[in-house]
Amino acid sequence: MAEYTILTVNPGSTSTKVGLVKGEELLLDLNVDTDPAEFAACKTFGEQAPAREQKIMDMLSEADVDISQIDAVSGRGVGVHSCEGGTYLIDDLVYDHAFNDVIGINHVATLGIILAKRIADKLGKPAYFVNPVSTDELCDEARMTGVKGLYRPSRAHPLNMKQVAIQHSKLQGKRYEECNYVIMHMGGGISVGAHRKGKAIDQTRIGDGQGPISPNRAGDICTADVLTLLKRGLSLDEVKGLCSRKGGLVDLCGTDDVRKIRGELIPAGDKRAAMALNAMEYTLVKWASMMAGALKGEVDAILMTGGLAHDKVLVEQLKADLEWIAPVYVYPGSFETEALASGAMRVLKGEEDVKHYSGKPVWDGFDFDKE
Repeated sequence: MAEYTILTVNPGSTSTKVGLVKGEELLLDLNVDTDPAEFAACKTFGEQAPAREQKIMDMLSEADVDISQIDAVSGRGVGVHSCEGGTYLIDDLVYDHAFNDVIGINHVATLGIILAKRIADKLGKPAYFVNPVSTDELCDEARMTGVKGLYRPSRAHPLNMKQVAIQHSKLQGKRYEECNYVIMHMGGGISVGAHRKGKAIDQTRIGDGQGPISPNRAGDICTADVLTLLKRGLSLDEVKGLCSRKGGLVDLCGTDDVRKIRGELIPAGDKRAAMALNAMEYTLVKWASMMAGALKGEVDAILMTGGLAHDKVLVEQLKADLEWIAPVYVYPGSFETEALASGAMRVLKGEEDVKHYSGKPVWDGFDFDKE
């Protein structure tokens, strides 16, 4: 069977991560630096595309990459309406929605789709996005709240979580669609999901004040907590900040670096720091257990991934507290480059049908709301 070569594009605020993958081999893993001041005159992220594209092409040239050997380009999927997981062709509609940021996410990662299509068009090759941030596969019950017309959105780390699930299943001689997993993505933000037969039927809402305490997110903040913070004089934006980027360990300990907390603060006698780490682990166990409940106890494995999965102390604590549910497997780090490439390869090999973006949210309410 032919080995395909995939170029991956994953933009960030100060650099664009570019990968070149052939078969299962990572040939190139680069960060193409960009100075934010260079784009000061750009009113939208889409306006940055020509300059960022040229930087990528220059970097590939400097690395002596024969671009004629690239079979497809795969970009980070951000800025489009919610859709089921899978690998999607980036057509003109997808490009237009990402360029115009139809969901109002206002994030540089929307350039993933834009750059992938621009480069692919130049090469005369297809462009794809894989398991986008807006992946939504929630079961109906998981969408509900106790307030009429108010529903839970799907917000987690689908690109990395699904890649780990696919790879783990393969190692077990199975398919992701045959298995049930509790998956824990543990990074600066933490998401925990229940994956049933290839679908993320339930998960925590990363950055929304629901889920475990994380290095830079507060975790569970109930309505009474929000009201208390408002009475203390915090604005709504400040409360949102605690939920999405300024809470958790960084608020409790002054840093979101677990290595510093474990190696410096706790040995120096910082009791709050010690309790903060214990509480983070406790809430991870609690949410993983809840997701096992969403799977009715039918769990083939618990999969841990993300940067915090490198922390051996945390991992061993979690294993001890969770192995009563199912065997625990650890895949440290992020596999976004591999995930972007693998999704495109599965389509090119005929192992997975390419999906086509509808231009509408995959879920837009229950029928009984429209009667």
